[in-house]
Amino acid sequence: MRSTENKKHIARGRLPPVIDYASYTFSRQEIVRYLLAGGVFMALVSWLFYDSVIAWVLLMPFVFLSLRDQGKAECQKRKKKLEIEFREVILSVSSNLQAGYSVENAFQESYRDIVLLYGKESVMAKELRLIFRKLSNNEQLESALTDLADRSGVQDIRDFADIFQIAKRGGGDMRGIIANTADIIGDKQEVRREIETVISEKKLEQQIMRYIPFFIIFYISLTTKGYFESLYHNIFGWILMTGLLIVYAVACRLSDQILDIEI
Repeated sequence: MRSTENKKHIARGRLPPVIDYASYTFSRQEIVRYLLAGGVFMALVSWLFYDSVIAWVLLMPFVFLSLRDQGKAECQKRKKKLEIEFREVILSVSSNLQAGYSVENAFQESYRDIVLLYGKESVMAKELRLIFRKLSNNEQLESALTDLADRSGVQDIRDFADIFQIAKRGGGDMRGIIANTADIIGDKQEVRREIETVISEKKLEQQIMRYIPFFIIFYISLTTKGYFESLYHNIFGWILMTGLLIVYAVACRLSDQILDIEI
């Protein structure tokens, strides 16, 4: 049987680490990449707004602070991947149940499908290996799913884990319940995709608007030599430019919050 082969393969495999979806650990390469990109951006800001190397040194700590926001963004990306891949798992489980597999074996078979679709290092493939290892240690499937729901914070997984637990205890029609849940999750994700398509244009406009002030300052500096000289290297100019930079940063933050729509 394929499910038996899958169990042996997973048992031989290395147990993946438990993922904390509320935090993100950057790799060394990611840290270097983000710091370099942030350093270049701060150099541009220092040149256009202050024409000073000292300003670049003083602004660099903000690059390190921005890593926290980048970590949150990476967490959101990982959760979205998990949502999409989880739906594929549920669809596969539903299909396997229709083919006559038990619930546990249906999840075992879904691992093959998720590996074919997204690879062994995908988020859901790692979570399935962790679930199977828990099952081999005599832990209940509903308990493993509840743990995934708690760690991920994904509402679809939470709903499925709750429904699955109630159905398992009450002896309900597991095939029908899982198939119906898969359809509901699919419909919700379709609505999310439609909303994301609508706001993606606005996000593109937001990104363009973010860089327009830099292009304006650069263009004026290039075409009109000395236009901003009165704002550089004096206290009044520093105060004015710093105030404008703060207004710009607040505007960027507000635009992020406006477009950060919970779906």
